[in-house]
Amino acid sequence: MRFLNVLVLALLLASLLAPPAMAQDGMMNSIALSAYPKGTAIAIEPLDNSDHNLVLQRDFERALADQGIKTTAGAPLVLTFETRDEIGAWSTIDRRHVLSFESQGGRGGGENAKARVNVFDSNTGGLFNRGNSGTTISTPSQYRIDAFLEDRDSGKRYWQGWTIGNLAAGDGLTLSRKMVPLLVENIGETVRQRSFELY
Repeated sequence: MRFLNVLVLALLLASLLAPPAMAQDGMMNSIALSAYPKGTAIAIEPLDNSDHNLVLQRDFERALADQGIKTTAGAPLVLTFETRDEIGAWSTIDRRHVLSFESQGGRGGGENAKARVNVFDSNTGGLFNRGNSGTTISTPSQYRIDAFLEDRDSGKRYWQGWTIGNLAAGDGLTLSRKMVPLLVENIGETVRQRSFELY
């Protein structure tokens, strides 16, 4: 009995001292295919020149400058990137239903008529509760950046990385801009399923 009390106390203490679980807002992966020539200037080139990607191009250039890497157009190394988004899924629960009627024909005007009173329903609500009406997100919208570091002349790929972020607040551009420094910090490194926070 004494051992059981000590065990319960130890488990309680461990749960209080444990660090809080961090919410996973995004995931990063990258693959170092070959060592790239460090100290060489890099050109940043989006695969499409949308307004969104032109903003990200400037963010890549700033993040590389912060790492001490020179960026110039036409440089021997090229960092290309593309962005993609995937709209999430949601479901809507209508207003609560308290009373429902059902009738099945008969010549005299509904011999098999039924009336039902919905007393309690966790989802749609009933007489004694409101339920969970409204819109719920079942799959969040996601934004992804894929980046590739290659030799301009030979086309040899040195590194590729990608980040995926779940949109919980704000907009896709704001979310994508927060993922750029993470990609730049890990150029030339292999990263496997590193979660990160965006909010």
